[in-house]
This record gives sequence, C-alpha cells and structure tokens, in this order.
Amino acid sequence: MNFEKKLEKRKKKFKTKLTRHESTNKRKNIMLSISKKKKEDLIRKKRNITITEEDSDEYYQLVQEILQRLPEIYQQLSNPNCSNTLELVTDLRKMVCGKKDPPIDELIESNCVGYLIDFLGDNNNPNLQCESAWVLSNIASGNETQTRFLVENQAIPAFIKLLNSPDENVLDQSIWALGNIAGDCVEYRDELLKLGVFDKFLEIIQTTTTKSIILNLIWALSNCVRKTPYPPLTITKYAFPIYYKLIQHDDYDIKIKGFWGLNYLSNGEYDNIQLLIDTDILPIILENLQKKIPEIRIPSLRILGNVTSGNEEHTQTFIDEGGILVLKHYFNHGNPQYRKEACWTISNVCAGTVSQIYEVIENDYVSDLIEIITNDHPSIKKEACFALTNIINCGDVSQLNILLSKHIIKPLCSLLDSIDNEIDHLVLTAIEQILHQDMNSNYYSEYNNEEESSYAKLIENVGGKKKIEILSYSKDTLISTKANTILYNFFNDEEDYESDSD
Repeated sequence: MNFEKKLEKRKKKFKTKLTRHESTNKRKNIMLSISKKKKEDLIRKKRNITITEEDSDEYYQLVQEILQRLPEIYQQLSNPNCSNTLELVTDLRKMVCGKKDPPIDELIESNCVGYLIDFLGDNNNPNLQCESAWVLSNIASGNETQTRFLVENQAIPAFIKLLNSPDENVLDQSIWALGNIAGDCVEYRDELLKLGVFDKFLEIIQTTTTKSIILNLIWALSNCVRKTPYPPLTITKYAFPIYYKLIQHDDYDIKIKGFWGLNYLSNGEYDNIQLLIDTDILPIILENLQKKIPEIRIPSLRILGNVTSGNEEHTQTFIDEGGILVLKHYFNHGNPQYRKEACWTISNVCAGTVSQIYEVIENDYVSDLIEIITNDHPSIKKEACFALTNIINCGDVSQLNILLSKHIIKPLCSLLDSIDNEIDHLVLTAIEQILHQDMNSNYYSEYNNEEESSYAKLIENVGGKKKIEILSYSKDTLISTKANTILYNFFNDEEDYESDSD
C-alpha cells in the first residue's frame, strides 16, 4: 500500500467535527457548573433567622432552657383550653431561629409539630398562625428528612390556604415555608405546581405592594423553576411578563432580585429562552449591563449565557441586539467572576454557526481568549478553553487558520498540564482537529517541502507530544484513547507507515 492510500485509511479512523448537539451538551455542562457557586444571591432554602450575628451565649442558654421544657410544652399545647399557647409557640420559634444547628430534630421528636400545623388553621388568631408558620418555615429549611416530616403531616395544604390570608405577616411566612418546600426536591416542587402554587405566587406578586412579600415571592418562584426536569412551559410562560416589570422596578432591591429570578427562569429550556426573547427582555438586560450597577451584573451575564446556550436562532438574536459588543467590556474587567461569565457566553456563541463564530473573531475576542488561557485563573481558563476549542471544532478551515496564525498551538498545549479531565479531553479533541487539517495540507504530501514545518512538529516543539504521551496512560479511558489515537495517526514517521500491512 502506497503512502497516500495509507494516509487516507488513517483519516477515516476519526471524526473531523463535533456536531452542534455535542457542542451544546458541553455548553450545558458549563452552565450547570457555573450554577453551583457556593455563594449565590438566591439560595435554594433559607431560614427566617432572627439572630443576625453569630449565635450568642444568651441564645444557646435560651435553647437549653426550652429544650428542657419541651415535654411540658407538648402537654400544654395538647390542652385545647391552654391560655398561653401563643407564648409557648413563640418560645419554640425562638429555639429554632438560630444561625447554626438549630434543634429541629428535637422539636420534631417532641411531637409538638402536629399542633403547630393545626394552629395554621386558626383564622381567628393571626398572631398564632404567624408564629406557627414561622416555626414550620424553619423546619422546612432543614434537611430532606425534616422537610419530609412536614409534607407527610399535611403541612402543604395548610400553607396553601394561608396564601389567601388578609394578614401580611401570615402570608409572608406561608410563602417562605412553601418556598423552602419547593426548594427541597423535584417531587415536592411538582406537587406544589400541581396544586397551583406557582400561579398563586404570580397572582400575589402582581397585587401586593409590600416589599418584603415581593422579595420573598421572587425567591420562592425561583425555587419553583430551578431543578431539572424543568417545569412545563404551560406553567412558567406567565411569569415572563411579570419579570419584565420586576427588572425595571423602581425599588433597587426588587430590581436586583428580579434579575436573579429571571436567571433561574430562563435556565435550561429552549422554550423559556424563546419566551424571554419574545417578551423583549434581552434589550433590558444588555442596557443594564452598560450601567454601573454591580449587583445586577452576575445575574445579567448568566441570563446572556442562558440565551446563547439555546439554539442558533437564540444566539443570533443575542448578536443582533449588540450582545457581542456589550460583552467585550467584561472580558477585560478586573472582576474575575465577570470574566468567567463572559467567557462562558462567548463559548456558547463559538458553538454556533460559522457566521456567528466570525462575529467573535472580527471583534478580536481570540486575542483575549488566548491571553486568558495563558495568564488567568484556572477556572476562567477553562471557560476560555471551551470557547477556543469550539471555534476549532465548529468553525470552518479559514477560522481555524486564523487561530493558527495567532499561534494558538503553544497556549493550547500548555493546558494539557491541567488536572482537569474535561480540559484535557477538550484540548486533545482540538489538537486532533488541527492535525487533521495539517494532514490535508501539503505537509503530508509525499513531496513535502522540508523547509516547511508541520503542525505536528510545532506541537512536538512546544512539548505537546510529550504531554500527549503522558495522557495516553491516563486512567480516564476517553482521554487515554484519544491520546493514543492522536499519537498513532499523527506522530508516526514515514517508516511506521511503510511497516503497516495492507
């Protein structure tokens, strides 16, 4: 078998491009990893804490006193003629309002919780309803077992009834409790959605003027849409016009929480992204990103990431609205989190069409991305790596050549030092694509000009081949297979070709 035939045989052994679907899956993985920040403005479950600083010695002393009285409190609550029920429930509320490790299990074991749920139905005593709801909200903010105890003891129907309470404190506490239950798991969230809680929240947020209730509702609504599988469009579609108003609200806190809530609402599903676009929210996001409002930048950047993680039409809308130009400022921003979010969005664009990739290239993002993978923090390097490898794998030959003209090989190979398997696989896939392009060039011609240097040689010169050899022994099968394939297809000399059997 002559050299050209053997070369063609090797070309057929590997895929030359990533499909749009594969690139989108990678983008969703990035989206999920970004969403797992330890510190978020909207947390999944929260406790209605009254102790604002580290829990004091006085608080711990109070807890011990109430714990000792729990059997007595239970006996008194069980008496329908008890004269100090409100005072007793208030003590229970104080006991579980600590910042660290409140004694929720001890309260459950005392058998008092059943009475607290019953007290939610005492419409003639809103103060008792409020204190009882407060205690139960804190239980619902606990672990799965503690929340399950409430659900199994019919707390959900009792709280839903209180959503019609004329007392704002009772209403606020009920929203808080249901938000905590929705944030516990998909099963409870879906049960609440089935019972119409999401629609009721939307109804209340349009009628109330009380700031604390609006803020609480935004958080609770977020818990109703956060988990996968995401709720159906038939439920969520009515929320977008409301969030359109919230992110333009005059109150600063409501505005900020509106952006965070919209981030969760637009996360994940193409239909939700389309609704965000149809509601004309995207121009507002881009406009606010050009203002000096630091608190809205992270949620706004994430919303852009959500939009560009959709289909090609969604990404094109982002481009047509000027998103590429707005995002440029955040690539060079001093805040590393802004750079990370901006890289994620651009990586999504780079997984799009050839014309969309040209928008990235023509606005000189490539130089910024190379600078980031060379000098920035590891987590930001990863986002930039996704962007550059998406250009290599999803772009055309001319776009690949632009990257090569900017000396992409050395910084790419430097990433193979990473202990992140995902980065290693991304870079190996990109190197394979570069070498495949090299194979189609005259470098692999039988009449190769010795003055020219192949990309394989450049990779070897910057230490890339040695790193690939190390990765060929990786415990990760995908990485070791990819590395061995590259070594076999591209780093055998001509003698190796000649030794192959026909």
